[in-house]
Amino acid sequence: MAELRRLVNRRRDRVATGTFVIDGPRLLAEAVDAGVELVDVFVEAGADLAVAVDAPVWTVGQGVLAKVTSVVNPQGVMATARIPVPGPLVGGDFVVELAGVGDPGNAGAIVRSAVAAGAQAVVFGPGSVDPWNPKTVRASAGALFRVPLAVADPVGERIGADPHRGHPCDTMDLTGPLTLVVGNEAHGVAPAVTVDRWVSIPMAPTVESLNVAAATAVLCFEIARQRRPPPPDDRSRSF
Repeated sequence: MAELRRLVNRRRDRVATGTFVIDGPRLLAEAVDAGVELVDVFVEAGADLAVAVDAPVWTVGQGVLAKVTSVVNPQGVMATARIPVPGPLVGGDFVVELAGVGDPGNAGAIVRSAVAAGAQAVVFGPGSVDPWNPKTVRASAGALFRVPLAVADPVGERIGADPHRGHPCDTMDLTGPLTLVVGNEAHGVAPAVTVDRWVSIPMAPTVESLNVAAATAVLCFEIARQRRPPPPDDRSRSF
């Protein structure tokens, strides 16, 4: 259990071992369905694993995993799995890049929105939280298992998100190849980060900005909306 605790709490241990922690039966089922390589599975006595796994399963006493996990309501199932190695993006025209996003919950929510909106890859740039932080993994709700984590390869225009500059997202053409760059919660996209154009979200004058995860969700789905094929012309139908 000491090793499991270190994987939960320390990024350097996750990097050194090349493994991360999956917490809870639902997330484990998502990992199995996505083909994630499991190393070990730990189940408290009386807990329901609820999925067949291709890895050693270890039964531990009740309450043991609760001392390891950071989950408020632990469910008695944890696993370790291999961290996929990020690689260059092969194909695709829509990437989301995290440039200094520091909160694991925000990072996981961003990945979830990116996958739901059809992004082909996600990049965790320098200064961003570890994508395999247990809180990030949980907040992604399994989306981290279903999208490549790419290295920072240029994909089309680099569109920086900023609440105070750039074109409103609903008037800007976002149909071409692009990398949506979202920045730190407090400071936004750093000046050193390359950006070709800026995009903003139209908001009521009484609101200064959105949380980075919420803003990214809005922008991702605006990109997805613009890329959807137009609906069929109903006027051509005869009745």
